[in-house]
Amino acid sequence: MKQPKLSDLTLNIEGTKRIREMAAKSKKIKITINIDEDTIELIKSMAAKTGGSYQKTLNELLKTGLEKNNDAELRLQKIEKEIAKIKKKLAA
Repeated sequence: MKQPKLSDLTLNIEGTKRIREMAAKSKKIKITINIDEDTIELIKSMAAKTGGSYQKTLNELLKTGLEKNNDAELRLQKIEKEIAKIKKKLAA
């Protein structure tokens, strides 16, 4: 492919502003993390099977894990409330 001449390139200031505004409105945050090589390869292979990006797959895995953890905490809180009720009944 032939390299374009620098003089042929134009700066699209309005387009750049729109892209920056969209990025600012996005709820996604860029971070840097360290992940084991075998883990990231597994995530990338999962992403390849679905046709998505590995970042999206990683985000979905994190959301699912957090939701499961939250569900478990809610169940535990319900159990603790029931135990407290039973203790009160036994103490009476």
